[in-house]
Formats: sequence, structure tokens, C-alpha cells
Amino acid sequence: MKIQTAFLSAIAAIATLGISLSASADSRKAFCKYFPNGARQAEASMPCIFSMNQGAVTIKWEDGVSDYFRPIPDRPFVYTDERGGLVYQQRGAREENGTSARIFKMENGSIYIWGS
Repeated sequence: MKIQTAFLSAIAAIATLGISLSASADSRKAFCKYFPNGARQAEASMPCIFSMNQGAVTIKWEDGVSDYFRPIPDRPFVYTDERGGLVYQQRGAREENGTSARIFKMENGSIYIWGS
């Protein structure tokens, strides 16, 4: 009985550790650029923090601006923004240091994120 109790305690401790590690892995430093529709040059370009939590996406720009996208159930890679507008996630062609970007296409422009 003591062995079973110790085993269950060890599993609970490992599970707790796994939960705390996965929570911290949801956010990472990245580099973001905002392109208005049709623009070849970015209107904003700076470091950012990219976070995902239960499917919701938060982008915190270095200048203090944040974008929040809530997933739409049963529509993979489709979100709504804070105004209720549709946002589509894609992988991108614009490259930064040879890597492709994660792209969030909105009504008036797109956010490109590297390092996410």
C-alpha cells in the first residue's frame, strides 16, 4: 500500500511539473511586422511576444500594443479579433533570415511573426 501511495504521489508531482512547464512554453519572444493591405513595406516592425493559450492568440508588441484573437470552434486557423472581425492564420512567404512567418490576415492588413 505504501508503494502504491508513493507511486501515485510521484505521478501527481510529475503531472504538476508538466503543467507548469507547458504553461511557460505557451509564450515566446518573436519579431513582428504589420503590413497594411497592398503594402510592400511594413508599417510597424519590432520585437513582440507571441502567446497561445487554449487556442487563443495574443501578440504583445514592444511598444505596448496588443492584439488578441479568439479561435472559432470547428474552423481551424480561423479567429475573431476584439472587434469581431475574421482573422485567418497562414504560414508565409515573406522571409526574415531564411525562415517563414506565421501570418494573421485581418480585414485591413496582416501581422507577420517570426520565431513563433
